[in-house]
Amino acid sequence: MMNSTSPEPVTRLAIEGVRGRLKRHTSELIRLSAPIVVSRSGFLLLIMADTVMTGHFSSLELAYLAIGLGLIMPMMITSLGMIMGALVLTANAYGGERFTECGPIWRRSLWYGGFLGIICVLIGMAGEQLLLATDQTADISKYGGEIMQIVSQGLPGHLLFLCCAYFLEGINRPSLSMIVMVAANILNVALNWLLIDSFIFAEPLGAAGAAWATTITRWAMALSMIVIVWNLKDREKFAIRAPLTGGFKAWQELRRIGYAIGVSVGVESLAFATLNAYAGWLGKIPLAAYGLTLNLMALAFMLAIGIGSATTVRVGIAFGRGDIPDAALAGWTGLGVNTVMMMGVGVITYFLSGPLTSIYTDDPVLIAEAVISVAFITWVFVPDGGQAVMANALRGRKDVWAPSIIQTVSFFGVMVPVGYLSTFIYDNGVVGLFHGILTGCIVSLAWLSLRFHRLAMRDIRRAKEAEAD
Repeated sequence: MMNSTSPEPVTRLAIEGVRGRLKRHTSELIRLSAPIVVSRSGFLLLIMADTVMTGHFSSLELAYLAIGLGLIMPMMITSLGMIMGALVLTANAYGGERFTECGPIWRRSLWYGGFLGIICVLIGMAGEQLLLATDQTADISKYGGEIMQIVSQGLPGHLLFLCCAYFLEGINRPSLSMIVMVAANILNVALNWLLIDSFIFAEPLGAAGAAWATTITRWAMALSMIVIVWNLKDREKFAIRAPLTGGFKAWQELRRIGYAIGVSVGVESLAFATLNAYAGWLGKIPLAAYGLTLNLMALAFMLAIGIGSATTVRVGIAFGRGDIPDAALAGWTGLGVNTVMMMGVGVITYFLSGPLTSIYTDDPVLIAEAVISVAFITWVFVPDGGQAVMANALRGRKDVWAPSIIQTVSFFGVMVPVGYLSTFIYDNGVVGLFHGILTGCIVSLAWLSLRFHRLAMRDIRRAKEAEAD
């Protein structure tokens, strides 16, 4: 007969506890990530609408758009990472029930995001010179540089919108930013129709029209979100309108986290920009093929970004209240959900690679070039999304510099050289660039996962030692 101290019922209870927590984390992750996925995907849908509508207007204009966005993306994503401390700090404060800290975090992030946006505008003004420095042709540099100048003027609005979105996600209210993003995409499509190939102007604006449409849309998004957050019903609970105190020193943690994340995502984006330059060396059709394939991959990646942001919140809340095992489980749940989702997206993309390519262009030469790389990227989805989720899981527990180092080595030390070798030495063309991306993502995923596991085991061991003392 089994007594009450038998290990079997204790083990069963422990297993049931893990199952309960896993179920809770999965349901909360999906609930939180669904609107974040829509919101983040909306950024790529803006670019996708630009790409599709420009591609059907002219393959040459699509090449200009691709090279212009190729250098804009590193600036945009680096700045995005530098303000991501707002999400981490808000989630930590919310999890620790320090609600009055949340509003000031948002207010400081607005100033920080606006400052970074101005820097992006100044860099974008030198677009043509930057493209010439990457050894592009005079034609590509001139018109791609024009795209950079126009798009950069919308980046301050883009960052202000994100500051508001991060705040709302940190307090578990991501649906508001989702609604604004849906409306923004409708506005962008309408503006594209008016500006790319319309009777309004003496001659069509082409890619420049698409760039102006997105810039106008980003500023509309920013202003809408600031009004929404400023007028939240429980604004007093979160001290949204309270005077800021503490001076410049109070911004220290926001900047510290932002520097590390900015370096991490900036390095990743610069690595992709390097591959974009390689695609430009191959010619205009390969460049356009790389641009539309990367746009499809990035659209799938937004699913991982949504799951990753939700994972940051779930890990951050658990870590903020000092529950290390729950924080670890939240991270692994995020990776598991991402793997299942991205496998499904990969299967769909593989079997629909032809139709998906045709969405972007009706040029048979471009379709023939792009369909091969579109089919190949289905292998990239799981490791690319997985490494993003694990980097976000580490950031949720305020481990920010290690992911930066890991991703720097993985992308510049592995992805870029492998992409160059496969493309130019082994003559694999555009698909060779994606060989490099796949290899770099696998290395990054394995390394980040190992880091997360070791930190969780270390913290659990320390907690047990503290209890024993």
